[in-house]
Formats: sequence, structure tokens, C-alpha cells
Amino acid sequence: MKFVGKTLNEYFVASKKFLAIIFIFQVISVVWRLSYDYAAGIQTLLTPLPVIVIGWAGWATVRDHGFNLKQAGFVGLLLTFVTIWALPIFHSTWDVLFIILVNAILYAVIAAFGGWLAKKFKK
Repeated sequence: MKFVGKTLNEYFVASKKFLAIIFIFQVISVVWRLSYDYAAGIQTLLTPLPVIVIGWAGWATVRDHGFNLKQAGFVGLLLTFVTIWALPIFHSTWDVLFIILVNAILYAVIAAFGGWLAKKFKK
């Protein structure tokens, strides 16, 4: 089955290191948030890290794997699912649905932007 011209396996191969990096960020964030000495502003500090990784994923998929911008955006959409697994721990059902929608759109745009940068600054 193909999505935007590539199989899910091709997307997985292109983004597996980014999946692992974001998953590690999420685990650290959840453990930190559940600890007793969690500073309220730490989430603000942890937010840019997955965003940078998703932009980097868009860059790498375009530059190293020959993806186009739509496919890079789809990689961002897939990476959204790695970031949402912990949402039910901290948010209500409607908050989770809203956050998933916003993150999916935002991450697809960020990954496509990373891919656009890769096209703009070719080797």
C-alpha cells in the first residue's frame, strides 16, 4: 500500500532514527513530568527539541532518500504518532484530540519546511 507515492516501509527506513530520537525525548519528558521535582517551565524547554528533530527529518528524507515535499510532510505526520502516546496521561479526551490535530498539521508543515530547506541548499 502506498501513501503519497511511497510504501510505509520506505517511510520507516527513511525516518527510523528520528522515530527513536523523538521517542527518547518523549520518555524523558514523561518521566520528568511524573517526578516530584518537576519544574513547570521544563516543558517549554523540551518543546523545541522534537520540532528541531522533525525539521531535520524533513531535511534528511529529501536530501538522503530523494523524497519530495509532500512525502517529507507525510514523514512529519507519521512522527506525530510518536509524540502523542503520552498525552492521555496528562490531558482530557478533548484536549488529546485537539492536540493530535494541531500537532499533525504543525509537524507535517515543519517536516515539509525542512525538506524545502534541503532543496534550497542542495549539495
